Amino acid sequence: MYCLLLLILLFCSKAKSQDNVFTINKVSLQAFPQNEIHKGVPLILNCSVDISKNEHFRLNYTFSFFKDGELLFTNTVEQDSAQYTISRARFSSSGQYECSLSVEEKKKFSDPLIIKVEGIMKPELSVLKTEVMEGENVLLRCELPEEKPPLFFTFYKTKQSANGVVHDRKRISKVENFVELEFPIDAGDSILNFECAVQMNLVTGSQASGRSNRTIVTVSEPFSVPKITIDPPQNITEGDKICITCSTVLLRQDQTEIILQKNKTILNSTKGRETLTYCKIVKLEDNGNYICTVEHGSVSKTSKEELVVTELFSKPMLVVNKTKWDENSIVQIQCQVNGPMPISLSLIKDNKILINSNIYTAQLRVSDSGIYMCRAEINNISKESDPVFLHIYAPVSLPVLSQPFSQVGVLDKFFVLQCYSKFGTLPITYSLYRGNIYIRKIVTEQNVPANFTVKATSIQESGQYRCHANNGHSLSQQSNRINVTIIGNYLVCFFFLKIGKNCCLSESEYI
Repeated sequence: MYCLLLLILLFCSKAKSQDNVFTINKVSLQAFPQNEIHKGVPLILNCSVDISKNEHFRLNYTFSFFKDGELLFTNTVEQDSAQYTISRARFSSSGQYECSLSVEEKKKFSDPLIIKVEGIMKPELSVLKTEVMEGENVLLRCELPEEKPPLFFTFYKTKQSANGVVHDRKRISKVENFVELEFPIDAGDSILNFECAVQMNLVTGSQASGRSNRTIVTVSEPFSVPKITIDPPQNITEGDKICITCSTVLLRQDQTEIILQKNKTILNSTKGRETLTYCKIVKLEDNGNYICTVEHGSVSKTSKEELVVTELFSKPMLVVNKTKWDENSIVQIQCQVNGPMPISLSLIKDNKILINSNIYTAQLRVSDSGIYMCRAEINNISKESDPVFLHIYAPVSLPVLSQPFSQVGVLDKFFVLQCYSKFGTLPITYSLYRGNIYIRKIVTEQNVPANFTVKATSIQESGQYRCHANNGHSLSQQSNRINVTIIGNYLVCFFFLKIGKNCCLSESEYI
């Protein structure tokens, strides 16, 4: 009895285990209407399974949908298929899709399916303010609803004119589907059009949207373009007084600054006022363009006016025969200038007035050396000539040539000759000669001897040596002559009978 019952239980258990046998043959993923569609079209992804079972029994199917490796949706059903629906396909819906089926402990993936969505919706542009002033910023917001980042935004600013210049700025959003940007308003902007566009880059390709809605922004001036005037406007001569006025119209009194400049040199400035005036007695060097600049924040506007000044008299010229003079010479210095008379003329030495005249005659002394120029003046207009440096020289005294150590030179050795003039205006140039052969020269800036170091390279260099001394004076001097003998370098030996030894000296030691 018990054996029969045991056999029945074993048979039933074996039959039940055979009821649960199944295998997943294939998991398929399909797109409807197709895998390449246009933006805005509904997209249905259908994941189905082909499964084999030994008997008819129910299973719970867990379907999972993936995009680019990321889980989108999971659903457990008793049917052998499941769907994932995108109600309005966007370009960001493009990518590689897969689905998987999990049944009990078994799992299988479909083949990848590439979905391509063509086209991007136009972005939406909004502006915080539609009326601004030059120098302010416009806060723009460009949004692309229903798309997913990363998004590449381009903002456009266009002047509303026949040939409106387009300025653009680019931004990237990696988190949101919108970007906010402050676009600066420049001087000269009046009516502006703002737009934006978006580009998306995916593995399946790149797409660019059309431009967004156009938003108009009107711009007002915080101040007008400055006006610059010169009074008197023409027939201006050196010595005349002129006034330059720079004016603007301010929309409101604030820290707007007016600056007047010439050649990058600021002449005058003011803040919070509409007018600036600059007056002066003009000279010829005041010729040129004067620039008036009005600034506030980042806004700057300029205008310019040219000032033409007629020369009243020419630049004076200092006339002198030469610049190097002998002491006790008679010199005549003249100051020449072209212009209406009377002209006040002065001769200046080392920035001190020497004489109020156009001619100066004097017997020169060494102390008269210096920088000379002449100055001409009419009606408080003063001009100076180019400076001229006059050198006055006292003659050099008769130089003395000596050999301080020995009057014999040793072959292949150095010997010294010294030349010195006690008197004479420095610097003094000393030149050394052997006979009529020039050797070299030394220039001394101080009242010290010139030391000539000479190497005896040949016995033929024996002979009479002399030196010349000269400075800027017309007279030079020649020294006495000295004889220098060059001898060979040999040994002289002695024998001392008393001690029975030889002693040898070199030729130079012997002498």
